[in-house]
Amino acid sequence: MLTRFKIILTTLIAVFLTVSCSETSTNSSSLESAPTTLTKPNADGALIESEFRNLDLNSISDFNEINAKLAQDGLPIRLSYAETVTGIGGPTSQGGQTIFANDRTKRLTAQWVPSDSRRPGSTNNLSYIVFDPFADANFGSPQQVDGTPAIDASFETWNDLKANSKVMVQKLPSTNANPSAILGGNPFLADISQVGFLPGSIFDAVLGPGARSSVLGVAFTFIWIDPATGEPTDVNNDGYDDIALKEVWYNDAFDWTDTGDSSQGIDIETVALHENGHALGFGHFGKVSVTGNKPGNLKLHVSPRAVMNAVILGTQRDLLGTDKASYNSIYGDWPSN
Repeated sequence: MLTRFKIILTTLIAVFLTVSCSETSTNSSSLESAPTTLTKPNADGALIESEFRNLDLNSISDFNEINAKLAQDGLPIRLSYAETVTGIGGPTSQGGQTIFANDRTKRLTAQWVPSDSRRPGSTNNLSYIVFDPFADANFGSPQQVDGTPAIDASFETWNDLKANSKVMVQKLPSTNANPSAILGGNPFLADISQVGFLPGSIFDAVLGPGARSSVLGVAFTFIWIDPATGEPTDVNNDGYDDIALKEVWYNDAFDWTDTGDSSQGIDIETVALHENGHALGFGHFGKVSVTGNKPGNLKLHVSPRAVMNAVILGTQRDLLGTDKASYNSIYGDWPSN
């Protein structure tokens, strides 16, 4: 787990960020200029290089070209959208109250398909895997901590609702093999890849300047396409595109903690619970607003409070009413294995 890679950065996406959370589709245009390498030391301070995929980033100008590259690689998947989450900082107000997010979708535009033969395992259950080389948060600092237990706990929390459904998210053995579709690895090791805690520079490169200081985590959604037509599939006729895989990143430019004490940093389990809600197909919910009109007296509000609110307000490891309702709306009729 302590081994770190020098990655040939294959940045394949650009996402327009808002002050809160944002969903970005593949209609976005230009890619910001990005570094071609990402250097990370291992425990001995040495550098180990892994050639995941060597691309000319200047040749990638928009999402259409990104997905053209996936087609060129022979993968029947396409990047559909990304969901980011931010912390409390950032909002400003010109008046007494500014509404900057009001999302009641609950569901994303793509959903998992039970017993999908195209997925690993092809069962009604879902699987996730943790990429060991980037599982540590606060890498290289005295506060370095393994994020895996908190990520596992987040899935256990969603699994605790299994009494009301028939799906289980099962952990596969952690891997040293790159599971990132975006970074040129093998994305079919599991349904949901926890790529881990990546440096802030890669968030700036992929999500745009300033992302390193605002985005806590991001979940990427890839959907299946019909190789003959290039169109998204809906094999079970539920009105949603079929999810092929999910990929989750956490931003190691922030101070993280596994204690739940927000004075020590961002709580890993809280952010993992939110991002893995996206991985299960849940959208944002609730109205986010800020009151006050002067720096220093601004206060952020959400209504109703939920894990899937579009902004992290502090430690929240328990699912609330709207989260449970969203879960049951998707998985309440999920078939038994």
